[in-house]
Parts: sequence; structure tokens; C-alpha cells
Amino acid sequence: MNCPNCNINSPRPHGVFGRRKVQRFKCRSCSRTFSERSFKTVPESNVNSETLFHVIHCLVEGVGIRATSRLTGVHQVTILKLLGIAGERCAKLMADRVSNVPVSKVQVDEIWGYCFKKEGHKTADEADDPKIGDAYTFVGIEAKTKLVLCYEVGKRDGETALRFIGKLRNATGRRFQLTTDGFRPYVGAVEEVFGSEIDYAQLVKLYSSDETTRERYSPGEVTGAIPTPIMGDPAWEHISTSYVERNNLTMRMQMRRLTRLTNGFSRKWENLEAAVALHFGHYNFCQIHGTLRVTPAMEAGITDHVWTIEDMLGKVGL
Repeated sequence: MNCPNCNINSPRPHGVFGRRKVQRFKCRSCSRTFSERSFKTVPESNVNSETLFHVIHCLVEGVGIRATSRLTGVHQVTILKLLGIAGERCAKLMADRVSNVPVSKVQVDEIWGYCFKKEGHKTADEADDPKIGDAYTFVGIEAKTKLVLCYEVGKRDGETALRFIGKLRNATGRRFQLTTDGFRPYVGAVEEVFGSEIDYAQLVKLYSSDETTRERYSPGEVTGAIPTPIMGDPAWEHISTSYVERNNLTMRMQMRRLTRLTNGFSRKWENLEAAVALHFGHYNFCQIHGTLRVTPAMEAGITDHVWTIEDMLGKVGL
């Protein structure tokens, strides 16, 4: 086994502890001490590997924390620890494996959620706290392979848009056509990150101002969509955000934290980021797409088989 601190295979026995006589080890390289339990269970818990993967499977299928606790018998605090560890490792997996991917048509959109409370309910003391209130997830998807190239969780502002477009640049490997909605900060972010090395267009939607046609929790009726070339030479027929908007539905169905009109929202920003990372790691590498008959990662040539949850988490050192 490798040391969990320096990842070097140089442990030596370092005694046992507890009534169960758990074997401990000490790394010859960094002198860190650890036990076999570090590789089989979550720190400070007694959850075995089989139960751990059962918990993760429930989470990626849209089951809430409390329901997962009832189904698996694992305490809610432990489930949140598992979520944090799995989310961190899936985020690393996305960054390592989804890099320099050849793409042709990329679509981008943002999906709304909130953390702790909605933006309009914040108090004066909470007004400047960026981890309370609206939480938008920016998503970039390749139209042909349905591969989620990158994501970013933050406010719907220029700073988040710039970070997201920077991730999109790292994930893609050649010139492609990009379509976004009419969010203005995208224009400056794309120009700063890609320069002239991209074909970029926006699909600007027009909404009705008639309140009688407006749903209570939805914007007004869409009365038109105007394709607007911004830079390069985008193909008119491919100016669309249909695939990424369909992906928004998948996110709301498979992440309890984004289900509308429920009390399943995130109480902590870190838990939301972990849930989003876990969802996209599972979506890209483990979930067979209905129209592709393979996973998006297989369609993009990143992997050659369908990963299990064990494979996904094992790839990042679980």
C-alpha cells in the first residue's frame, strides 16, 4: 500500500491499537502513521467499502441524505464525509481525464440553485457572504458525445464566467464552435481566454412580459430566440443550446440538492460543490447515455469500457 500522505510505497509496521487490534504503519519517507482502515473506510468511521459504495450509489441516483441514511444504516454525518471525499476525488478525475479533448460543437448554460437560503431572504449580516444565496452551476457539454467538459459553481457574474471559460480552454484541444445564452460576461471571458481561436455565437432568448402566461416559479413564455454570431465563423445551423438545457433536466433529476420546491437544498457550499463533482464524474464515466448506448467518456475516446462506481473512485486513490 502507498502512504496516504506522500503516496510513496514505503510503509513499515508500527504496532497495533484498539480492542480490534488494528495494524498501524509508519511511512519511511514522511514519517506519517496510518492504519489499514485508512484504505478501507472513511477516517473516523467504521463504514466498510461495500457500504461506502452503496451510499455513493444512492447519492448519484438522486436520493437525499436522510433517505440514504435510512436505506444504508449509515449516519448522516458520515454520509456527508463520504460525499466530501468522493466529490474531491471526482473533481480531480474530471480535471485529469477530461483534458485536451478534441471537440467540434460545445454548448454552455447555467443552472440555478441556492445554498442555505435564497438570495432574497438573506439578512444584512449575510449580504456579503458569497457562500449563502444563489449558486449557479456553469456547465459546458459537447453536442456530439454528450461529454460534460467542465463545470464551475459560483455566482452568476463575470468572475465565475471567466473561471469557467478558463476551465473550458483546458478541457478542449482544438478550434471548435461555442454557443452560449445571452449572458453578457461570456463575451469578454471568451475573448480574453480564446482570443480569435474560436467560432463563438450566442442564442439570445426573448421572453414575454405578459404575467398571465408566466408560471409562478418560471420565467415568462419564450417568444423567440435570436442566433447572434460574436466572433469567428460559427455555422448558423449549429447555434443551439438544446443539449446543455436537456442536461439541466438530468442534473435536477439526479441531484437532490437541485430539485425544485423541496427542502433538499444544500446547507453548506462545500457540500454542493462535492455533489456536483460526484454527479459529473458518474455521468461521464459510469452512466450509459440513452442515445449513445455507451458512456460519454467512451464516445469521446477517453475510456474503452463502462466504469463502475468502484472504478471511478479507485482511479483517484480511494
